[in-house]
Amino acid sequence: MAKETSGRQLATDKAMRIVDAMRSSVARRGVAGSTFDHVAREAGVSRGLLHYYFGSKERLLVEVARRDAEVRFALMATHLNRANSADELVSHWVRSLHATVKHEPEFVVLLLELYTLAQRTPEIADELATVMQGMTTAFAARMQLLESEGKIVLAAPAEKIADVFLGLGYGMSLRLLADPSRDMTAAIEVAAVAARSLLWDAEGVEPASAAAGEATE
Repeated sequence: MAKETSGRQLATDKAMRIVDAMRSSVARRGVAGSTFDHVAREAGVSRGLLHYYFGSKERLLVEVARRDAEVRFALMATHLNRANSADELVSHWVRSLHATVKHEPEFVVLLLELYTLAQRTPEIADELATVMQGMTTAFAARMQLLESEGKIVLAAPAEKIADVFLGLGYGMSLRLLADPSRDMTAAIEVAAVAARSLLWDAEGVEPASAAAGEATE
């Protein structure tokens, strides 16, 4: 029994190494350049093992997206649960944007690649939709809770505002990735002010935003 359990754990470790290697390869080479041979070498496993676990490159990309989503949902929930005002929600968004572009640009690259593949692969389209909806739902749920507690007032339905926040975030991420040498700090501050205009204090008076200037370090 111990040997059987050890074998299952080894298989899980190998599968996770493959997923990590694919994620890293897509960021550097794109989907087309991320062959099973490249990924197998980087993961330290045989090419046949990739076929055994995942069957196809598309299936492996779906697993990469799913794992990224799980990690991001957990992190987003932690940060959102600490937000108790409109300014704190916007500050969280600004921090997430900077963190993604500076430390995890491969996530944005992966989303772009998956979007292209989704046009012809229904399985990837479904998985990508699930990833995006999950983030929208998490953000919207926190706004709805704060509104129910009388802490903020929303200018539109929570899910629509969440879509705007995330859309602005991905758009700014793409702009930064397209031109890494460009200083986009001021543009992000303007985007934060625009996002902040969708949230009010419970009293209905919109204060000057303090969030735009925060967390740009």
